[in-house]
Amino acid sequence: MLPVSKFFTVQEPSNALLSYIQKGIDFFERIGQFSKEKAAIEEEYSTKLKNLAKKYAKKTEEEDEVLKSVSYISAFNSFLYQLDQIAGKHHAAAESTREDIVAYVSSKACQLRSSRKNAISDLKTINDILEDHINDMWKSGKIYSRAYKDAESAYQKFYKADKNLEISRLELEKTRSHAMTRNEICEKAKSDYSKSVSTTNSEQKKYHDELLPVIFSRLKAVDKECIGDMSHVLQKLITVDECLSEGIGCCRQKTQKIVNNIEAESDSQLVLDSVEAMMEKPTPFDFEDLGDPKDCDSRAGDSIDGKHKSEALMPILKSPNKKNLLGNFLGIKQKEPEKLESPREVYADKNKPAHVRLSCLRSKIKSMEKELEQATQGREGITRLQKAYYANPQHGNPDACTAPLISYAKKIEALNANIQDLKELYILLEASAESSTPTERSFGGRDTPDTTRSMSGCSTNVSSTKTLEDGVIRERGGSSGDDSSKNIIRQILTTPKRIISSPRTPKSAPFSATNTPVRRKKDISSPVLRSSFSGSFVVQKKTSIQPNPTLGAIRKMPGSATSSPHRSISSPMKIDKSEILVTVLFEFEQSSAETMSIIPGEELFVQETDNGDGWTRARKKRNQEVGFVPTSYLQFPVASICITPP
Repeated sequence: MLPVSKFFTVQEPSNALLSYIQKGIDFFERIGQFSKEKAAIEEEYSTKLKNLAKKYAKKTEEEDEVLKSVSYISAFNSFLYQLDQIAGKHHAAAESTREDIVAYVSSKACQLRSSRKNAISDLKTINDILEDHINDMWKSGKIYSRAYKDAESAYQKFYKADKNLEISRLELEKTRSHAMTRNEICEKAKSDYSKSVSTTNSEQKKYHDELLPVIFSRLKAVDKECIGDMSHVLQKLITVDECLSEGIGCCRQKTQKIVNNIEAESDSQLVLDSVEAMMEKPTPFDFEDLGDPKDCDSRAGDSIDGKHKSEALMPILKSPNKKNLLGNFLGIKQKEPEKLESPREVYADKNKPAHVRLSCLRSKIKSMEKELEQATQGREGITRLQKAYYANPQHGNPDACTAPLISYAKKIEALNANIQDLKELYILLEASAESSTPTERSFGGRDTPDTTRSMSGCSTNVSSTKTLEDGVIRERGGSSGDDSSKNIIRQILTTPKRIISSPRTPKSAPFSATNTPVRRKKDISSPVLRSSFSGSFVVQKKTSIQPNPTLGAIRKMPGSATSSPHRSISSPMKIDKSEILVTVLFEFEQSSAETMSIIPGEELFVQETDNGDGWTRARKKRNQEVGFVPTSYLQFPVASICITPP
């Protein structure tokens, strides 16, 4: 607001106009705040609607196949889908309101405030100029009034002295000159005051006729723009609501069509047909004539084990399978109990690689241990509940907890037996995998992951260990109380791994090499970025081959407490690694851009040997495709390397 001057009273209507425009801008911002809160409500409603549709859609998915086939279930699912679409349209309306309307109101409100502020500044400037002219005019008027009074007093003294005969001529002239001087000063002040009044009047006329209307027109434009923006925002809100209503109306029309397709007769018939399909027509009962009861004396030999035929029929009617007879009579099928397989038989698939079977066994053991822990906690809870019932019989019957406790005890006993069985099988498979792994994995004298490739007589050892495994499986499956399988496992575990994993060397081998300890890898690393390992990745030291004229190649192996750090092998010829032809043992699917798919029996040329990460870069013989494949899936030639036991 502008300060009100005592000389200038035009500020009062100006302040009223500025106050009115400020209220209009505040109301415009209020509309923006309303739009923001409306968008928040729309979004909250959309979220709740989506959660509701998702909740009941999940419940309908749990129904059986018959209920999923009826029309009212599909209609309700379609209704939930359209409800989700309506929620999405509410969300879109909220986003549109927030992005288009709220942001527009914020920017336009700032612009209107700035325009109003500039108009106020210009109005204050012209008011200050006019007020300065008015103040100067009043100052000139005061000066003129004072000069007039002084001149009037001087002339009064002159007239009084002129009438006094006792005053000398010199004093009279002095009084006359003083009066004339004061008169000249008064005339000059009068002229200045007249000029100031005329200047002020011209400035005041210019202010009211030219400057002030321009400022008022600018304020009017600001107010007009503010009102137009209000109308535009309200029109946008109406447009958003119309789009929302159209979308909701379309969804409701689709929902109405789906609901109209509900057929009660067909749904009821479908359920009835599904129930009738599960029923079998019972076979008719045979009537058995027992004869004439009058001839009872003549039928002494017609009894069955001293009982008459009528008595022989009674066990059938009184048998414990009366429920089955009633079910057969009604034509209802009785489910046959499923034949359960022991965990050992389930995981005894010898067509898979050893590391795959071991991984499956580890996962199954962990899941069964978790299930055992849950069963134990459940039994403890039932036990505490039974104790509470014994302490306060009015809360419940303690005998009702006996059946769950027995069930938990049987479940825990079965889980313990299965876990122990799987652990024994895991130990056996691990020992079998270690014994079937040759000591020299590939050329270069390094360790690679587990493999089933046979090198210089290893196939005999593999077959023997598999036969041992099969024998233990059959022994375990045939008699659960027999400890023969445990004795076999104990015998395997007490046998040194060096003897188990050392295959016999064929007699025809002209060269030999000392056995090296087998180091297994549990996982196969990725072939990508083979040269950049992280700090937590343990890199195996590569084995170097140095030529020697007398001993052949000296291969450096990882040192151990029982073996020397250097062991030698002899080779009859120099091997070109780029010409190694290997055979695929297992199928492998491509898992990344650097790998390639292989099938059993396929032949590959080795392009880059295993660096200790479990991958070999090879080239296919038939189509020249190049990529990484697991080393444990390949069978390398053994003509140039022979292994001898220690």
